[in-house]
Amino acid sequence: MDFALQLLRLVGSLALVLAIFFACIYGLKRWGFPLKKPASQALIEVVSKHSFGPRHHMILVKVPGNQSVLIGISPQNMNVLATIRETPGSSAESTDIEKL
Repeated sequence: MDFALQLLRLVGSLALVLAIFFACIYGLKRWGFPLKKPASQALIEVVSKHSFGPRHHMILVKVPGNQSVLIGISPQNMNVLATIRETPGSSAESTDIEKL
């Protein structure tokens, strides 16, 4: 009888720990991490990404100061390909592109 009581206590404790664990997982999935910044407050924003192969990409990133940076990524390194400066109220024809 003593063994059955200990086994029941062990199984009950395990069930309680697993229930708390899964409740925490559910809460994190539902409400997210509280330290995560909203996307509107991010300093950089990935505007576009084009893949040329499994490990070669070209990414257009918007940074503060009305600038966008075109970045080439390969397995060996990352290179800034161009910096695009946009003037307020500009159209696509009046942007300044600086090749690096």
